[in-house]
Amino acid sequence: MDMENTLQYQVRAIGHKTKNYADRKLEAYGLTFEQAKLLEYVHHHEEKGVSQKDLERAFNRKGSSISSIVYNLEKNGFIERKTDVKDERRKIISLQEKGRVLIEDFDTFFAQMENVMMKGLSDEDQEKLFALLKTVNLNLDEQTNLM
Repeated sequence: MDMENTLQYQVRAIGHKTKNYADRKLEAYGLTFEQAKLLEYVHHHEEKGVSQKDLERAFNRKGSSISSIVYNLEKNGFIERKTDVKDERRKIISLQEKGRVLIEDFDTFFAQMENVMMKGLSDEDQEKLFALLKTVNLNLDEQTNLM
């Protein structure tokens, strides 16, 4: 089978292209795609209190990877970590003003990026694509939970 005609190849290629496109656009902010998505996630879930464990689950990443991203964002003044008053072992991550002012730009940018990716696909095709990708994702969840 031709490698380019596999789902694995296409998903990987889309992932790389998306990351590279976003990294180039976000360079002006001094941020990477992952950092911007993390800031966006914190913003949209800040009401319930976001911990590092929440980020690990949301981004399906190991603790050390998330720790590094959080550390750099904190060091550069985009976020802060505070001890949870209900559980002193837990640190709650919140946006600093420097991070908060970027959210509207990021929401616009990520919406534009989504439009670029969906260009030429009808609403029906988009719905089918999402349904198929969700099925693939669930199939992988089943397999990885068995290991």
